[in-house]
Amino acid sequence: MAPRVLLAWEGGAGRGHVVTLKVIAEALGTAAICDAALCRMEHAAEIAPFCDGVFAGARLWPNRARREAMGNPHTATWGDFLGDLNFWDPQFLITQIGWWLEVIRARKSRLVVADFAPCAQLAALIAGMPSIAVGTGYSVPPSGLERFPLLLPEYAISIYDEGELLDAVNRALRHFGSAPLQHVSDIYSGGGAMPRTIAGLDPYDGMRAAPLLPPLNEKLPRPGRSGNEIFVYFSTSETENEALVDAVLGLGLPMRAFLPGADGETKARFASAGIVVEPAPVPVEDIGRRTRLMIHSGQHGSLCLGLGMGLGQIAIPQHLEHLFHARKAAALAPVSIIGPSMKNADDIAGLIEAAYNDDAASSHARGVAMRLGDELFGDIGAITRERLLPLMS
Repeated sequence: MAPRVLLAWEGGAGRGHVVTLKVIAEALGTAAICDAALCRMEHAAEIAPFCDGVFAGARLWPNRARREAMGNPHTATWGDFLGDLNFWDPQFLITQIGWWLEVIRARKSRLVVADFAPCAQLAALIAGMPSIAVGTGYSVPPSGLERFPLLLPEYAISIYDEGELLDAVNRALRHFGSAPLQHVSDIYSGGGAMPRTIAGLDPYDGMRAAPLLPPLNEKLPRPGRSGNEIFVYFSTSETENEALVDAVLGLGLPMRAFLPGADGETKARFASAGIVVEPAPVPVEDIGRRTRLMIHSGQHGSLCLGLGMGLGQIAIPQHLEHLFHARKAAALAPVSIIGPSMKNADDIAGLIEAAYNDDAASSHARGVAMRLGDELFGDIGAITRERLLPLMS
């Protein structure tokens, strides 16, 4: 019988986490029996055909009490992200890790593949089995860092001491009879890491021991002549921004939208404005063929797709990870960023129209795609099998 692999997702809200784990399961094929423990089940149907079991998993919940008591500064480092997820509380960690240990034992897992699932990786460490961290460069820091670096220079107030976090993690490890870690980043040392990104988007560029994996599959078409549509992808709360919605609905340009985070009334408003509202994820080949400009929140996957397809992009970041990636992408290619200070629908519409009609920017985007092609595209299936199969033997 093939070895069992536990695909773990513990925190975050985007569909991209499930898509990343689905790619792993699809690549392993009959070489492994995959189970998926997901902290959110909205997109579980996408991964189900490639798994023996898909079920709700332990979830990391934000706790902003300490941050709010300190005046609510923005998150400074990955250690701060972990602090907001209660990594200062050893009893919480013991409970969370204990759940993952029970699943590992019940499913007889031989390998944990973790997308934003640090407690699952700690459970694998305790169980004496390998784990691999997958995701973007942002969410897969390298192990061995004495301290996590600042992510954005203007947000430099760190409210969690990494010594406190390390003490809590080590107390949890001792509870299970496991050896302590030297650094908080050693949570990610269980067997390796497979971040899918490019150097220009990686907050840990130059700090990694292993090479990055390309974020896009080599089977995708390369950029050609762009289409004439605007593709809108609002995955969570973007449509709560009325000025943004009014701007998009009033454009009168050829447009297609996928709105998994919107309610039925909002989708009906988009359709009434003549926008094609897609009921399911749009194949990326179709996006590349039809699209001239993408509008999204600055998700890493969307930005990489736009870079690889040579498309103009507009990002409306919903949180700091989006902002980090959008800024990095804007340093590489034509990516405009709509921040919270832009609150007027006419101003937003004007920016979108200018980007749509900018032929020089479109040409620049296609040139960037050609220049970054070797970094962006690769045989993800072959790379995944090459990295994971030896860990299951």
